[in-house]
Amino acid sequence: MSDFSQGQGRRGQGRSLLARGISYLSRREHSEYELRKKLAPHAESPEELDEVMRRLKKENWQSDSRFLQATANVAAHKWGAMRIAAKLRQHHLSESDVNATLQNLQLSEYERAKAVWEKKFKGVAYASPQEYAKQMRFLLSRGFSPDVVRKIIRDPSDD
Repeated sequence: MSDFSQGQGRRGQGRSLLARGISYLSRREHSEYELRKKLAPHAESPEELDEVMRRLKKENWQSDSRFLQATANVAAHKWGAMRIAAKLRQHHLSESDVNATLQNLQLSEYERAKAVWEKKFKGVAYASPQEYAKQMRFLLSRGFSPDVVRKIIRDPSDD
């Protein structure tokens, strides 16, 4: 019987837990929480999973702070600080690290929200109460603060 018919030919079959973790991390950054969830079904024991996670951290292949920065940088082009912070909290990251990132994001909140608004609405201010509400809902759903959203929609020509 061939290796494939015995189940060994499928991608990922037979790989060590460490190799699987490195493979995930080679594609993108993962938080420790997220990586543990992905690796747990493949671990023979909780001790094996703990040992692999220690090794990944020791070798600096997995870093929560690097994950936090990469995620915040990528998301900042589309999302507001509140939405990014909520996403980061889902990964069980340090609250102080999340708050520090949130403070940094809030410094550029207006500029980022304005860029998102201009891209979506082509820089055209609302002409009716319905259009005003639509623009407000859009930016608020992206996680931008209500104060920033009001400033942009009330007078988009101000910088």
